[in-house]
Amino acid sequence: MTHPPAADDVWTLAAEKLRLGELFCLATVVRAASPELPVGTKGLFTEAGLVAGSEALRADPGLARLAATALSRRHSARVEGADGSQVFLDVMGAQPRLLICGAGHIAIPLARLTLALGFEVTVLDDRPDFARPERFPGATVRAEEFTPALAAMDLGPEPYVVIITRGHEHDTECLAGVLNKPTRYVGMIGSKRRVRFVLETLAREGGAAERLEQVFSPIGLPIGAETPEEIALTIAAELVCVRRKGPQQAWTLRTAVTPPGRTPA
Repeated sequence: MTHPPAADDVWTLAAEKLRLGELFCLATVVRAASPELPVGTKGLFTEAGLVAGSEALRADPGLARLAATALSRRHSARVEGADGSQVFLDVMGAQPRLLICGAGHIAIPLARLTLALGFEVTVLDDRPDFARPERFPGATVRAEEFTPALAAMDLGPEPYVVIITRGHEHDTECLAGVLNKPTRYVGMIGSKRRVRFVLETLAREGGAAERLEQVFSPIGLPIGAETPEEIALTIAAELVCVRRKGPQQAWTLRTAVTPPGRTPA
């Protein structure tokens, strides 16, 4: 069996992963329940399990599962080990990346909101008059044709993609460009009719049914938003939900039962 590096290597490996922007979970015992795991014991978990730190942490298989859950949700948490110890799981590393396809009136407040929420934001549009850095301070702005730009981008598995272009032809183009990339989130704006047209078009062209079913569309949490700022808020809220709680929780919120006598947003 291959053992993880010694505890002294935790900080070295953590520093390297931070430098590379890789996601990891730093586990620290904050309340001891046995001499094998004193307060301050540390371990570094990735999706592969314990990769550095105290070998004693491996004795609790439930801890690895809890660390995996924290990583999948990108959410730090204080948990209890099998022996009654308390362990803080601190998720660190990759800053969430958001690609906004379309630089129109909704993109401006969306970029501003998501930048404030800690996302690294890129805005892509084929119109140089719209894709201007001064319209999106703090974001990376690319005035390029959608298809070649998306083909060249590394979009998996961490990035989030929001498609809010000016028409269904460009929506289709952008969705086709990201459909085969394992992004964490893809959302597309549009009426139910427009969305159905785009999804059916891509299905006929051979788009994977499972991947098409994962597209969040119409985009955003259903709160009855109307203005560009309100729509941007619903999208940002959905992104945060996926980031912190996972896609399934976001779908649950979208499909919540509507109170009697009310019309769904």
